[in-house]
Amino acid sequence: MGTKFHGRFPARKNPRSQIEARLLGPKASAELLEKRGEVDAGLGTAESKPWEFLSGIAKDAARAWFVQRAEDRGVAWRFMVEKMQAQQQDLEAHYDRIHNESIEYPDYYTRSFHGYDEGNLSWRAAHELAPATQSMCLGYYDGMAWQDAQEEFRGGARRAIQDFWAAGADKDPETLLDLGCSGGFSSKEMSKAFPTTKVSGMDLSPYFLSVAKQCYPQIEFLHGNAESTGLPDESFDVVTLNFLLHELPLDASRKVLREASRLLKPGGVLAVLDVDPKQLSALPPFRRWAFQVTEPWCKDGEYFDLKLGPELEPLGFQDFQQIANDPVNSLALARKAL
Repeated sequence: MGTKFHGRFPARKNPRSQIEARLLGPKASAELLEKRGEVDAGLGTAESKPWEFLSGIAKDAARAWFVQRAEDRGVAWRFMVEKMQAQQQDLEAHYDRIHNESIEYPDYYTRSFHGYDEGNLSWRAAHELAPATQSMCLGYYDGMAWQDAQEEFRGGARRAIQDFWAAGADKDPETLLDLGCSGGFSSKEMSKAFPTTKVSGMDLSPYFLSVAKQCYPQIEFLHGNAESTGLPDESFDVVTLNFLLHELPLDASRKVLREASRLLKPGGVLAVLDVDPKQLSALPPFRRWAFQVTEPWCKDGEYFDLKLGPELEPLGFQDFQQIANDPVNSLALARKAL
């Protein structure tokens, strides 16, 4: 039932020099490379904040490269950001309705993240959600436009979840919770997979949820912590985690898995789409390092030590399987015992 992908992850003759050539100037390029040793050392410590090793000029240069790379591949990054910024009044109205003032943010969530000094708690990060998401799979599939690559990437996971659910049920799920839903893109995919299902999304960023509600008003979005949602026991038929666990410390990931088990009805399905550590380790060294700079928990002792099969079995899950979704990510599926 695995999802197939086309070609191989594209080889780069010299990833480091390619990145250097696209940076804003030699000063930023030199600094980025000079700081690499410091960041490498920092990545080995639980409290490291590798993005903060880099100065403003290097950060701006790296971001400019990423944005231009997306634009060169057909993602209208700047246009999409301007379009979202023009809806700021609506976004702030959503924020006022969604924001849960009682939420206490974990320390790991308030650090720099994804190249943003403010992490996920900023309008800047929220405005860039759509183009950043569309850019995710650039390079996954040889010679494929980003629109087709998105469908291959998202659609493959969607169909696999549909098939896994159908193997144990004769009708669509009644309820589905998308934990760590970000801008609602994965929640939208689940609505497409199960048109009659009540789909809800939860995220810790009220900024991201405001964008989600603006884009997908038919879906319920909740401001909450996936480690402890406050939702009733056994209230969902399906729980999905899309690119959430690699963004968490190992202890927090385990809490999320326990919470997912608590929320699922007997026979319910858990689906986890995320980075495959083996595939990440196979990336060219500079590209892998550049990824880890903005993903502080993608390292040994944290996400790389999370083995879903052994983690899920004592939580009451069975029928576990893990398949390649694309050249970089895997999809894990399991069913809560009756």
